[in-house]
Amino acid sequence: MKIIDTITQKIDNSQRKHPPLAFLHAVAKKFTEDQAGYQAALVTYYGFLSIFPLLLVLTTVAGIAGSRDPELAGRLVSSVSNYFPVAGQALSNSVNNVERTGLALVIGLLFSLYGARGVADSFRNAVNHIWHIPMERRSRFPRALLRSVALILGGGFGFVAASAITIWVSAVGHGWPFRVLAIALNLAVLYLVFVYILRLSLPLKVPVRKFRVGAITSAAGLTLIQTVGSIFFIAQAKSLTDSYSAIFATTLGMLAWIYLQAQVLMFAVETDTVINNKYWPRSLSGNNPTAADKAISRPKF
Repeated sequence: MKIIDTITQKIDNSQRKHPPLAFLHAVAKKFTEDQAGYQAALVTYYGFLSIFPLLLVLTTVAGIAGSRDPELAGRLVSSVSNYFPVAGQALSNSVNNVERTGLALVIGLLFSLYGARGVADSFRNAVNHIWHIPMERRSRFPRALLRSVALILGGGFGFVAASAITIWVSAVGHGWPFRVLAIALNLAVLYLVFVYILRLSLPLKVPVRKFRVGAITSAAGLTLIQTVGSIFFIAQAKSLTDSYSAIFATTLGMLAWIYLQAQVLMFAVETDTVINNKYWPRSLSGNNPTAADKAISRPKF
């Protein structure tokens, strides 16, 4: 055991001397201490709860639009595929088989709104928990409800706008200049979206400059997993021929996809708190605590 302790101490001393390693360790450690993985799982649960009813709505709308304007239906499918490639593939396969009924829209919208409210509430709670905002400083009813609704409407519009801009640029021209332009515009819009939703999640006492890094990190992370993950998920979806396998894979793929994005957001928020409160370097083993270790037990709020 003494050998293990010695090795651990040497690694700890090394990471403390290298700021990039010390910073990454501090973010990862605070992520674990705040149970941010559990917070991400809660956001995933409500996100998953709202996705399939939303797909029901989109399938119905795309099916109706497809009979009148096939290009519009294609754009709807592309918008979904940007953020949920597996769902987009399933939507594309079912657009032509949809039953045109208003009941599907009503049911889908009701369940989507319920799930979306849960996503907004759980996300706001997770952000406040990570920032160590006391309960008495958090928004209460009816302000909490208004903030959640504003987050749903503004955030939803922003994500759709980012997707629409990317599709429009791709339609204008091909080649790497247009691809770079599409990514840059997507990053810019997503940055504004995350500034917006973080502003609604945190008390006004926290200025925007304190969560700009988190907004940039969220936008970059989401763009990266969209770009890389879409290729993987779509390739896997095309290899499935059995309908039951496709349903099972789509369900698991959606859960994993939403959870991955939720974790990126939690890490981004953790990054903001570590930077603004100087919560680094941190002790690796808990022995010989640093000033940051002591400060983190005394939150400023």
